[in-house]
Amino acid sequence: MDKIETPRKILLVLTLIEFINYFDRQVIFPLFSFLKSDFGLSDFELGLIGTVFMIIHATFSVPLGILADKWIRKNIIAIGVGIWSIATLITGLVQNFHQLLITRGAVGIGEASYAPAATALIADNFPVEKRARASSIFHLGMFLGGALGMILAGVIGTHLGWRACFFIVAVPGLVLAFSALMIKEKKHSHQNSNEVSKKSILALFKNPAYIMTLVSGIMLTFTSSAIIAWMTQFFIRYHNYSVDQASLTIGFAVVLGGPLGIYTGGFVSDWLYNKIGYPRSFAMSLGFIAATPLMYLTLTTNNETLLLVTLVIATFLMTWYYGPMVALIQDIVPGALKATAFAFYLFTVHLIGSTPAPAILGKVSDAIDLQHAMFIVVATNLLGGLLLLITSIMLIKKNKLKSTS
Repeated sequence: MDKIETPRKILLVLTLIEFINYFDRQVIFPLFSFLKSDFGLSDFELGLIGTVFMIIHATFSVPLGILADKWIRKNIIAIGVGIWSIATLITGLVQNFHQLLITRGAVGIGEASYAPAATALIADNFPVEKRARASSIFHLGMFLGGALGMILAGVIGTHLGWRACFFIVAVPGLVLAFSALMIKEKKHSHQNSNEVSKKSILALFKNPAYIMTLVSGIMLTFTSSAIIAWMTQFFIRYHNYSVDQASLTIGFAVVLGGPLGIYTGGFVSDWLYNKIGYPRSFAMSLGFIAATPLMYLTLTTNNETLLLVTLVIATFLMTWYYGPMVALIQDIVPGALKATAFAFYLFTVHLIGSTPAPAILGKVSDAIDLQHAMFIVVATNLLGGLLLLITSIMLIKKNKLKSTS
């Protein structure tokens, strides 16, 4: 195989890996009904599957992100993809709940290696004015992979059994692990890696904009993690969908709204950044705030048409977040800390936001019901949007002070 060295080809390979990354990550949630039946699980235990994955993912993201600022990024990516693909294959063979938790934790280790190294590679190969759009294309892989994982998991799980889902998704990951080794990194990619030190890392947490970005990210990843884990079950329990019907419906709604939203968010944030000087957080804040009432309607309406329309539009608006967030972090931290700063972001938002979300909603669902549990995400979504708006105001004021000094 020839070396992969042009920015477009590198972005294509990274996007394909991101596709498999999220296909693998999300495939388990539509299978909750089958796992609940086979292993006799409560909603809290189902939620723990997602929570344990995120604990491991968050824990390993920081050291692997620091490593990505010091070592060869394509090697980190290849090893990580190989680990999560093998762990996924073994997941199809588990015989009890505890074995399932162990294999999903192993998947979390592999996937923790990917995002910091991949986003740093994108930053190495694309100029700052195009970075949000490049990141948006990268995150299209995430969104389409997650959506297809939801769709196929419900269909395959219904007709071939839930174990077949893990066998099928493991194969392309192993192929892409080899493809990652063919990426040609720029020799200057790590020329400033000696700047990555304890002192420079601690300086990140003296940056108010970075701190606000972390706090908003906690709220928003709690929201997305809870929705991903429980929306299929919400459709099954409150709208009488079968597993495959719920997976297909939600998956197609996500495919309709998500890719357009990801691209729009990257385009709008780049336009506001380049033409008006507004930080990339501003476009994200507008998207989340506008999505909040639509989320409430999705959870409360009995009208099937309104249910689907609000889900599609809310998805469109909430996905403005993905491309600009990576670019925002790279805008506000030193260049030598691109991967490290993003790794700390992933660690913080996943450990505090994503990690508890599935289990918390499962616990509230056991105690009250799933619909009331889902109302929590309406509140966290709005709060995350407002915090991003505050971040934008802080950055605008900071830029005005710089321009007048």
